[in-house]
Amino acid sequence: MEASIAGIEVWGSRPGEEPFVIRVAIGQPFRCGDDPEEWECPVEISPLYRRLRGAHANNSLQAICLTLSLVLELLTDFQQKGGSLGYEPGDASFSLDPSAFGRALGTKG
Repeated sequence: MEASIAGIEVWGSRPGEEPFVIRVAIGQPFRCGDDPEEWECPVEISPLYRRLRGAHANNSLQAICLTLSLVLELLTDFQQKGGSLGYEPGDASFSLDPSAFGRALGTKG
């Protein structure tokens, strides 16, 4: 991916293996195909997944949301298969629970 609009690097580890950096990158959504209402949002989760197809949707916001959902699903699968995620090697404190990021506060209009 040339450039990302959002991303994070965390440490991953599997039982019996050395910790390694996992890079998650979300790319800029773009129109694809011949349909003006078909959007794709590129995604990278390396080195866990070498070739991920970006999420396709009817608009750019939906494409981003579906891509984030895919990232959460794949990283949760990594954990369920015995992997751990952390902020430094050997750490397992990185939470995929959406509430761990804090609560979004709306504005009154």
